[in-house]
Amino acid sequence: MASKLIGIVGSTGTGKSTSIKHLNPEETYIINVAKKELPFKGSEALYNADKKNYREVDDAVEITRLLQNISQKAPHIKNIVIEDSNYIMGFNIVARATEVGFTKFSIMARDMVALFQEARKLRDDLKVFYFTHPETIEEGGEVTGYKIKTAGKLIDNQIVLEGLLTICLYTFVEENKDGTCTYNFVTNRYKKFPAKSPDGMFTDIKIPNNLQTVVNTIDEYYK
Repeated sequence: MASKLIGIVGSTGTGKSTSIKHLNPEETYIINVAKKELPFKGSEALYNADKKNYREVDDAVEITRLLQNISQKAPHIKNIVIEDSNYIMGFNIVARATEVGFTKFSIMARDMVALFQEARKLRDDLKVFYFTHPETIEEGGEVTGYKIKTAGKLIDNQIVLEGLLTICLYTFVEENKDGTCTYNFVTNRYKKFPAKSPDGMFTDIKIPNNLQTVVNTIDEYYK
């Protein structure tokens, strides 16, 4: 057995980060790549350096070391959230903008693959949530689908991040008749969303964006 790596893909404002509020902060560690505030009440009191369940870091190699450290030295942690993980590559691109040649893209791809590979080698009771943004796939000027956003085609030519995930959920927002919105996760391929999960894990194609429900469902499925 190995740790579980789960992708949570969605645009800003579609309920990715809000879904964290349902998790138990005593069992959850948040790695905040973009270093922005978490969008739910009391987040700074629940997750901070003093509680040893929160850190702001944007380097893939450093994040990999942090994952290993949590796995080895923090047995009470069961869930790790890498928030805004697409900025791992995004910030790296900006920092190395003056470098010429394609070597930097190969290094970024290597470091991201290493992060995913090491994340799978952690304790088998750990779940690592990879929060990221989507990128549209277009044909003839029309959106035909979505994929995980990377730093560009030079990265895409070397790695397919979806292929490193067993579970990949997409956010899906439905507008209600009264003007309010319902925030969901899509659990398997639906319309243009290439979500995926193991056969029979989720009974519904759309579920509430409650990360604790996702955790419970995964545990029930495998155990």
